[in-house]
Amino acid sequence: MSIVVFTEKNKAASQIAGILSGGHYNRASVEGVPVYDFKIAGKEWRIMGLAGHIMGYDFPEQFNNWRECDPSVLLDTSPVKNVTKKPYAAAISLLAGGAEEVILACDFDREGENIGFEAKEIAERVASFPVKRARFSSLSPGEIKKAFANLVEPDYNMAMSAEARQILDLKMGAAFTRFMTLAVREKARTKGVISIGPCQTPTCGFVYEREKLIRKFQPKDFWKIEALFSAKGMEFTGSHRGGHIYEMAKADEIFSRIRNCRTGLVERKNVKEALTQPPYPLNTTEFLKRASKFLGVSPENALEIAEQLYLSGFTSYPRTETNKYAEDFDFISRLVAFSSGIYRSYALSILSAGKIACRNGTKDGHDHPPIHPIKAASKDDVEKSVRMPDAWKVYDLIVRHFLANLMGPAVFEKTRLEILVGGEIFDVTGSILKDAGWLDVYPFETTNDKLLPDIGEKEEVAVKELKNIRSETTPPKRLTEAELLTLMDKNGIGTKATAPTHIETNKKRGYFETKGKTISILDTGFTLMDALDTTVPILVQPEIRARIEALIQDVEDGKKTLDDALAGGTLLIKDMYSQLSSSKGAIAARMAGTINDEQVAADKKNFVGTCPECKRMLHMIKTDKGRFVGCTGYPECRNTYPLPKTGALTVMRSHQCSKGGVAVLKVGNKYNWAVGVGPCFACDEQKRCFPPEIVGPCPKCDGSMFVISVKDSRFLGCTNRCGNTQSLPKAGRLTVLKTRCEHCGWHLLRVKEQGKDALEFCTNSQCAGRKRNTGNVNRT
Repeated sequence: MSIVVFTEKNKAASQIAGILSGGHYNRASVEGVPVYDFKIAGKEWRIMGLAGHIMGYDFPEQFNNWRECDPSVLLDTSPVKNVTKKPYAAAISLLAGGAEEVILACDFDREGENIGFEAKEIAERVASFPVKRARFSSLSPGEIKKAFANLVEPDYNMAMSAEARQILDLKMGAAFTRFMTLAVREKARTKGVISIGPCQTPTCGFVYEREKLIRKFQPKDFWKIEALFSAKGMEFTGSHRGGHIYEMAKADEIFSRIRNCRTGLVERKNVKEALTQPPYPLNTTEFLKRASKFLGVSPENALEIAEQLYLSGFTSYPRTETNKYAEDFDFISRLVAFSSGIYRSYALSILSAGKIACRNGTKDGHDHPPIHPIKAASKDDVEKSVRMPDAWKVYDLIVRHFLANLMGPAVFEKTRLEILVGGEIFDVTGSILKDAGWLDVYPFETTNDKLLPDIGEKEEVAVKELKNIRSETTPPKRLTEAELLTLMDKNGIGTKATAPTHIETNKKRGYFETKGKTISILDTGFTLMDALDTTVPILVQPEIRARIEALIQDVEDGKKTLDDALAGGTLLIKDMYSQLSSSKGAIAARMAGTINDEQVAADKKNFVGTCPECKRMLHMIKTDKGRFVGCTGYPECRNTYPLPKTGALTVMRSHQCSKGGVAVLKVGNKYNWAVGVGPCFACDEQKRCFPPEIVGPCPKCDGSMFVISVKDSRFLGCTNRCGNTQSLPKAGRLTVLKTRCEHCGWHLLRVKEQGKDALEFCTNSQCAGRKRNTGNVNRT
């Protein structure tokens, strides 16, 4: 008989086995799954790592066919939980058969508890035995030994809260996604899925709301008056007290009164010391925000790197709400560990300061401490253990943040001057970093000193320049991933563990994308959010999801049973579904329109441009009666344009019609056609829009010879149409070069036939050099 331990992942299993056995263990394989065996005090231990969730919910098989099952039925159907990773289930069963005790040692959070209960359920199908729980926040030897020496009962309520989330998310995601997808497919040819999720959709909603503000923004002119001052060999700037002046006449009147002033008087001077406190300890949300803002690492990647750092024993568990350390937290041993290496000077300065004080936050999740380093490591150590890009950057951020928490505030000297120029007040501010404090270890924050000369009140300064600057207000900036995470956390969308996943899901669905550090919504995402916001705004807004999260939390806190939470959550989802189904036609039409527009725009051969009437897509349409340019907004928009009856049509995307045609087409090799205007050869702007390729001066008049291409031939003709022509080679790609003939000054021509060398030559039949040397042809 043995003591069997189940961890969440194999890496954790090997780490724990090494700690408990003192490094003396054997690695075996059960059903292809690694298992670590050793003995302690005559008892056999077997530790196995799972692969995250090994069971999952899904609807019974009879509900799998989307078209044969009304999506609303799913809301009243109880999903079934089945094993999804059979080798792990088989290994659990074999180990459980010889177990005298089972210890669950998965990550201590909602999902970890649930994963442990999955292993417990499978194991208890085989035999009966006591089941205990080992809780820990890091894989440090001290904490692991302490956890296994103080086993507790598994937390049923915590495990069931994860169960509630899985079932409610499945019901809503499956029913709403099927409904929207099928509705859109009735109106548009698409195999794509229109995904709606309980957290995914309100996450996209935040990006949509910001985009609405940007699109609705109307810039407004304003004026600001600035001065360049000089005193004691230093130049510095000041701004008029009026700030943004929205009346041009008022700005002009002020500026006209002072424009000729050459001196200013320091009316007031205020110098004070300002403190910038260290940041609070890292919880998951703050960590993800800072990794995105300072390192440019996406939240999903940052969390995965932090998970691997934790499993490798470098840092503590990365999923935590807590941003305050316990009173008995052992800072000294960790600082001693960092008293050598690249963090040596910072650790020693903290240790030598006497009493260690940490700037704590106010959140206590009662599960894990803030994210902090467990052991000191070099860059090589980290990169050898965690083979992921940016692993060292993330570890370095965690270490520096931990040290910054224990250091003193940064001290700035801030100076404010009020300078009187012609009776008008100009404000001047400057700051000098006097003591870096925690900023010394934290290079991520910028601290640009703005120096001012040492001048006092009633002293004169020179006015070097005065400017009355016209500007305009700018729209709100697009959200960054860090700002989006803040909004999600504030509104209860997702959890510390799942928030990055909801962001990535929206990217994968093509609803928004990141450009640099900002997020831009895509057409499909905007149209979907706009349609839902108009018809079912509670789907986009975070309130309902926050209420569902509260139900899930009630299960964890023991205030509601699993069944009660499922019943309450299902009622909320049904209400939203009812509103969605009543707006089916309007939403589907808008989504179908966007999908059709995207498909048309992707068809570069037939896509023409944007309809000036409705802003939908214009494309070339062929029917039995002919061809024309039509709008994807038909039948609501009946805007059409005629096309030439014959000739291959090519959209010339680098050309714009000066007469307002929506696009310019090339008709075969004969002529050009402006959509909405007509043939370009009948337009008085043709020569300006399509200047001829001039080769040289006409030998018979004051015109110029240029290349003329028709259906079956090409030749040189005169711009004055004097009748002078000259033949050109019929075959090969013809290019007029910038290089000129050294004898006559005509541009050389280049002809390249397939399978032959290119020829460069002068085509002037009257060129003296050409007559003397018929070899005036270069082969390239």
